Amino acid sequence: MERHLFLTGQTELHGSLVALNSMQARLRGQKATGLIEVKVGTSRQIVIVYANGVQVGTYLLENDKSRSFNLTELSVLWGGAPFSVSSVTLPDRAGRAVWLILESRLHERAEVNNEQDWNQLLARWKQEGFNGAAELTSKTVQGFIVLQMGQVVETETVFFSGNGFESAPPPNVGVYGAWQVATYAASPLSGAWKCLNLRESAIRWASRALDRYREIAGYKFLQVTSREIKEIIRPWEWKIEIANASITDDHFFAGLEAAAHAYRALLMGLGTQMSFVVGGALTQRILNEVYEDLEADQRSALGAHRLIPAAFSF
Repeated sequence: MERHLFLTGQTELHGSLVALNSMQARLRGQKATGLIEVKVGTSRQIVIVYANGVQVGTYLLENDKSRSFNLTELSVLWGGAPFSVSSVTLPDRAGRAVWLILESRLHERAEVNNEQDWNQLLARWKQEGFNGAAELTSKTVQGFIVLQMGQVVETETVFFSGNGFESAPPPNVGVYGAWQVATYAASPLSGAWKCLNLRESAIRWASRALDRYREIAGYKFLQVTSREIKEIIRPWEWKIEIANASITDDHFFAGLEAAAHAYRALLMGLGTQMSFVVGGALTQRILNEVYEDLEADQRSALGAHRLIPAAFSF
C-alpha cells in the first residue's frame, strides 16, 4: 500500500489541513473514486477511501497493520510534525481492492521471479482455500487480485503498468523484474468482504436468471429485455453493464446498504421485464430455481439483505 501514488504518477504536496480538506472536497464534488494519503513521519500513514464521491472509511497504517481511524485524532497524531498529503483517483475496481486490503490483515510476503513461481503460488492459494487479496508490485507494474476460497475472482482483478488500468495481469512474469507479492487475509466480518460476497452472489443470481430466460424466450426477446433493464437502472449511474445474458458490476458502492439497494432494483427490474414476456408465474419459478442452485454461502449473503425470491412478486 506504499507505492500506488508513485506508480500512477501523482505528486505529493506538503501537508496541511487546508490541502487535506480541499482534496476531500474535490473527490466529493467530482463524485470520484480515489484515495487520500496522509503520511505522518516515516512510519505512519492515514488512508481515506472514497467511492464515487462518498467517504467509505479512514484507516491508520502502522507496523504493517491497518485499523479504522477517526480524522479528529489527526491533530493529536500530527503533533506539529511535518506531514505530506497526496491524492489519487482510481477506477472503481481498484478502489474496491484497496478497500478490501485496508480492512484485512497482512498474511505473508513472497517474491515471484517467473511463471513457475506464479503458478505455484496460485496452486497454493487454491489448496489453502485462501480468502482475501494480494497486492503485486514490480518496478513497472502494480496490481491487485482478489481470492475467494483460493480462486481468483477475475472481475476484481486490476493492474496498472503506466498506460492505464487493465483487468488482467501482464504477461511474461519476471521479465521486467521480480514481483513482490503481499497477501492479506480477509476478515469475514469486514464491510469490504461482505460487499464482495454480496456482489458476487447477486450478480451471479441475476446473470443465471437472465440466461435461463434467454433459453425460454429466445435471443431477440433477451436483447429487448436487457435494453429495458439498462434504462430502468440508468438514472442511478451505477456501473452495472448488461450484455446479452451477462451482467457485470464494476461499481464501488459505499457500503452494504447501498449495494443491497442497487441489487434489489436490478433484480426487480429484471423480474418485471421478464414477466412481461413469459408471465409472472414462470418468472418467479426461474428466480426460485436459480436461487436454489447457488452455493449456501451465496444464499446466506443474499438472505442477510432480504434478497430472496419471496421478496419479489411479479
